[in-house]
Amino acid sequence: MGSENSNLSKTEIKIIKLLEKGLSNKRISSQLKKSENTVKFHLKNIYKKLKVKNRGEAVYKSLKKGIIDLK
Repeated sequence: MGSENSNLSKTEIKIIKLLEKGLSNKRISSQLKKSENTVKFHLKNIYKKLKVKNRGEAVYKSLKKGIIDLK
């Protein structure tokens, strides 16, 4: 993992990995045992930190920067 992920929390990285699997906010909240509003809050932070506008861009940039990888 590169230095690019140093500003992302562990939870935010988990959320990006679940986004990559195509999960909805509701499914992500269920998996992480957090409210949907908490997931939305984390998503806003992820978008801001990665300078992206949507889930697809967040996943793409995370893969490109080595924050997550395909397994």
